[in-house]
Amino acid sequence: MENDWKRLKVTGLYKQFSRGPVVLSNIDLTVDRGAFMCILGPSGSGKSTLVDLIAGFEPPTDGRIAFDDSPIHGPGPDRVVIFQDIGNALFPWLTVLENAEFGLKNFVRNKNERRAQAMEALELVGLGNDTHKFPSELSGGMKQRAQIARGLVMDPHVLIMDEPFAALDAITRRRMQYELKDLWERTHKTVIFVTHDITEALILATDVTVLSSGPEARILDTFRPELPDERDPADAEFIAAYRHIESLIGHVHDAGDVRAETAQ
Repeated sequence: MENDWKRLKVTGLYKQFSRGPVVLSNIDLTVDRGAFMCILGPSGSGKSTLVDLIAGFEPPTDGRIAFDDSPIHGPGPDRVVIFQDIGNALFPWLTVLENAEFGLKNFVRNKNERRAQAMEALELVGLGNDTHKFPSELSGGMKQRAQIARGLVMDPHVLIMDEPFAALDAITRRRMQYELKDLWERTHKTVIFVTHDITEALILATDVTVLSSGPEARILDTFRPELPDERDPADAEFIAAYRHIESLIGHVHDAGDVRAETAQ
């Protein structure tokens, strides 16, 4: 797949479903190639809707999404989505290796070449010795690694991850965060990662976008945390970045409470 793009640009994006309220309002977002962008916000802030629009699963009501000057219309192999539903994300009747190479069938005719690419991706995520297993034999963390490998094998422009670790226990989730950070550092793949967990965002991200609560969610801030590569939630810089995000979200919540009380 061609990789001569420089940035993903979202411009003037609005989304309204049918005659319901506006979900996203005037979203402008730039994701540079090679960035790890975390999209953070409270429940109901339109995070998943935003990545569905970027993935092409939903059309915007207004606005534009493009790789540089090439608009995005609908899904494509240049964007791969990793879902949080680890129970249904993999085909249960296929092995780990067969799952990983499944998406290549429409693009790579040679079976040996498909298998080699799938094996390379599985080695990257630490499943090189588990290729013969079926999803029912995998732990939750292994299932997510298999899903990530299936995405990487397509060599997409962007890997979109919608709260991929939400269904995991706390210990596995933290381990997967650091494994994903290591994988990103080795592959330099562009990642858009949705979360409502501030700590998770700051462990992973090169860039953070904070959405307000909905309806009519908007971007409160997009910034690059001034943090070292090795990130410790107990460090002063980490705590300062955490409090900055917390103050943004808390301020919007407080304003919403005031509006609600005024309306009563």
